[in-house]
Amino acid sequence: MDPAGAPPIVIMPDATIDLQWIGGSFRVAGPDKEPQTEVLAADEVVIGLRFHPATAAAWLGVPQIELVGQRLSLEDLWGARARRLASRVRAGDNLEDLACSLQQVVAEEAASRAPDVPMQAAYRLIERGPPPDARARDERKDVAPALRHELRLWP
Repeated sequence: MDPAGAPPIVIMPDATIDLQWIGGSFRVAGPDKEPQTEVLAADEVVIGLRFHPATAAAWLGVPQIELVGQRLSLEDLWGARARRLASRVRAGDNLEDLACSLQQVVAEEAASRAPDVPMQAAYRLIERGPPPDARARDERKDVAPALRHELRLWP
């Protein structure tokens, strides 16, 4: 236990990337390959927003591989743009108001960003499972270059 009385929190890897609101600013977490331990102040409020698969890299403007095991301030990635985004969040009188404001601000920012269409197509193919016919195998060839680039599986 830390001196302020808050016990450590163990975060188990779940292969996701989260945008977190902590202490009045945004932080990017994960994806994790190993458990992470964090200690937050006992009264700290944390609200997390999980990215859908294949969306974080395009939204953040950073390859997913650079985020593995990291906890980064969004300001470290975006600078003044992250400060402007955080300034649009309205705390309100309760957690529900804060969560609604966060959701609205992030949704507005997401609407201004172009999706990573090849990665979303790759995710849909993976989610569907093995292809039942030749047409699906042809689709897989179309997204293979995107997988090589984003996941860096091949040189």
